Formats: sequence, C-alpha cells, structure tokens
Amino acid sequence: MTKAYLIHGTSTRDDDWFPWLEEAAKPLIDIDRLWLPNPDWPIQSEWNQAVDKQISPHNGLILIAHSLGCITALRYIEQHQINDARLLLVGAFDKSLPAYPQLDKFMVPAPKYQQILPKISKATIITAKDDPIAPYKNSIDIAKKIRANLIVQDHGGHFLSSDGFTTFPLALRELTKIAI
Repeated sequence: MTKAYLIHGTSTRDDDWFPWLEEAAKPLIDIDRLWLPNPDWPIQSEWNQAVDKQISPHNGLILIAHSLGCITALRYIEQHQINDARLLLVGAFDKSLPAYPQLDKFMVPAPKYQQILPKISKATIITAKDDPIAPYKNSIDIAKKIRANLIVQDHGGHFLSSDGFTTFPLALRELTKIAI
C-alpha cells in the first residue's frame, strides 16, 4: 500500500474532507493525517517540528496539504533531501493574507522554490475562484513556480466543510494520479 501524509491548515486533522479522504483512498493509499499544534494560532517552528516528528524524509514522498498546510509542505520539501516528491495542494498560498494578519509571521521567509522544484516529480494544485480566504491567484503563482498541474474551479470557496466539502472526490482522483 502506498503511504501519503496529510498536512492540514488552521482546522484540525479531523475536520473538513480529511477523514473522508483517508477512508476513500483505502486500500490503494494509506493516508496519515498529521497532528499539528495550535491550529488556530500556528507557530511556524512548532509546525515544522511536528511535521519532522511525524514524517521521515524519503524518496517518493506523497504530501497532501490544505491551506496553511501547503506552505508547511513546501518548506518540508525544501528542508529535506528528497527526490521524486509528489504534492497535492488545495487552497495553497505563500503570501500574507490581509484578513488574517495573525498568520504574517508564519509566512516568512518565503519558500525557496529553486530548491523545491528539482525535488518534485508530480504536483497538482486545486483552487477556487471564489475562495474568500486565499485568493486563487496565489495558487496559480505557486503552480507556476513548481510546475504543477493546476485545477481552478469556479466554485468551492476554501474547500472547508462550511463550503460543503465533507467529501472531495476531485482530491481523491488527483491523489490517485500523483500516487501512481
């Protein structure tokens, strides 16, 4: 069975579509939904340490990330010796969000894409034009920087349960594509 790791954003590992994806991906893909401290008031160093404790860097690593988890996933790839990394990023952003100044410190320094790009073999980014949290153009910019397949939906918001996303068949399809 292929192993993948899910890095959530400012929700928790048990929110939104994450538990559904874990079950829906079986038996092909075993997803480990990571635990991250203080998701409402995240501190970058604490999240980086938590990810490091839960994932051993290895070639062929598969990361699924949502929202603030996306920059965390990119930093993980940047900081470790990994080849053939595969990424599924949903609602990705790497810039400060004016509506969420409490995340400003988390956003610096910016990921070093010149170090990340050579480590990635497959990547897909899913975003929505009506995302009220992370402007979809941020996802477009990241997709260009990592040469990811980009899926822009007209509707989907930030892909939260409050946006109707307790299941996410598109994420399952795209995960299957990058995992194989």
